[in-house]
Amino acid sequence: MKIATVFTLTVFVPLAAACLQAQGAAPVPQEWTFAVSGDSRNCGDFVMPAIASRVRSEGDAFYWHLGDFRAMSGPDQDLVALNAGGMALSPDEYREVAWDDFLAHQMAPFGDLPVFLGRGNHETFAPMTRDRYAFKFSAFLNRPEILAQNRSEGYDASPKSSPWFHFVKDGVDFITLDNASSDEFSYAQQTWLRRVLNHDLEPESGVTTILVGMHEALPHSTSSSHAMDDWVFGTESGEKVYKWFVAAQAAGKHVYLLASHSHFYSPDIYNTPFWQQSGTVLQGWIIGSAGAKRYKLPPTAKPGSETHIYGYLRGTVHADGTIAFDLKKISEEEMQATRWPKASKEAVHECFVNNSE
Repeated sequence: MKIATVFTLTVFVPLAAACLQAQGAAPVPQEWTFAVSGDSRNCGDFVMPAIASRVRSEGDAFYWHLGDFRAMSGPDQDLVALNAGGMALSPDEYREVAWDDFLAHQMAPFGDLPVFLGRGNHETFAPMTRDRYAFKFSAFLNRPEILAQNRSEGYDASPKSSPWFHFVKDGVDFITLDNASSDEFSYAQQTWLRRVLNHDLEPESGVTTILVGMHEALPHSTSSSHAMDDWVFGTESGEKVYKWFVAAQAAGKHVYLLASHSHFYSPDIYNTPFWQQSGTVLQGWIIGSAGAKRYKLPPTAKPGSETHIYGYLRGTVHADGTIAFDLKKISEEEMQATRWPKASKEAVHECFVNNSE
């Protein structure tokens, strides 16, 4: 599946909009963009500032992170390079500062640009728990967009710090799911998702598009060796949820599925024999290229897949609710230009060149 290329008609669209407004019709919606990627452990302190700089300069509406902020199994090389005096950290010392490091060196560069966070499996490494995650990142999990969405649907809009949430923007329902641990998709999350989809399918919902982001790909993707297929309940609940999205598409919604977890870029990930035989192939991408140690591509990866890169997907939302996705690569020059003063050029170069299998 080839990535769509977007051309903006800067002359004719404004003229058409002006004509319609003159006739009393509603303004023609303009295209708008957002950015998404995941897996910023290992070298994200050097990659994410470059992503933030590009996203802000592009005028994207928000950035969406699909999980795995820090390695947690051992000190990330970028954090070590930034550690004052180069002092070694014990495992306990590292875990005590890892999430603060993520906030200071990866989230701060976005400034006032909205950022939405998904939970990755490395956010579950002991001693980290779902409750600790919810507490630490409550400001992101209770963003005004999320609380306003709950309020608009008649539900309690008080802060909940849930790792799964959604918000609707210009007819697109952005749904963040949590499949970071082996108890997901829990029955509680399935109940919540079913309610969200039921609302989206109502004739008066105004929702034209369902865009779902999660850490691990749903079962039977081209990356099934490193996805929800890894545990029995993950396969069972993932298949069930996938079929719900198939039904939403059959009902006329545009449906797109995004994941990270695998540290590369790969399109068309659900165009596999398992889903082909039932005629239920949905559009899906893996974008795990925000700084984590880059993996080799699996033999099942579709044409256009890339590894040994850093970058993100830029989504362009069209007036009809369709979304075109473009891979945006980050160069070493951008990483050097946005590096933290405490980081050496050599450390940034090492991350760009050698952070791979």
